Amino acid sequence: MSGEKVVYHCSPTAGIRVLEPSVTKYFGKPRQVCLTVSLPMALFYGIRHFEYTYGYTREGSLCYEEYFPDALEKLYRGRSASLYRCIRRPDMAETAIPNELVTALPVPAAEEIPVPDLWEALLEQERQGALRIIPWARVRAERREWILRAERDTILEHGLLHADTPFARYMRETYPESWALAAREEGL
Repeated sequence: MSGEKVVYHCSPTAGIRVLEPSVTKYFGKPRQVCLTVSLPMALFYGIRHFEYTYGYTREGSLCYEEYFPDALEKLYRGRSASLYRCIRRPDMAETAIPNELVTALPVPAAEEIPVPDLWEALLEQERQGALRIIPWARVRAERREWILRAERDTILEHGLLHADTPFARYMRETYPESWALAAREEGL
């Protein structure tokens, strides 16, 4: 793999030999294999979750912003995963998301690297300068207001006020202010 371009895929599932195209449950993407050229970005997908609050700065740096207190630790601490290194191929197309590649074809895993604690791995990526983490305490007031409204919109768009699903429970418990705001708007 030394001369070939490497892409990453991370999963809570160990022992995968071939990454098969699948449909993401919450993001409305087609059947595909999602990969990235960014190791820290891949690590975020070592858990199956309802939201991934990373993005990119204007300068193109990867940034994780906590949407609630201690989010990074609560979601990732003590969670293990497998990081899969794969060889980049011509059928892997870039998407609008920086560093993301997708393919409708199966992708052989060239190497599996165990990640015993995703939280520790993400903190190490920050120490190496590959990732910027913005803790909740440093999220500006106007940004917190935006998060409140964005989560309210998610609750309403997915009809979660009337649902008893893991996604609805997560949103109700994690974003109680957004939940209350959505309920008021629905007249509940």
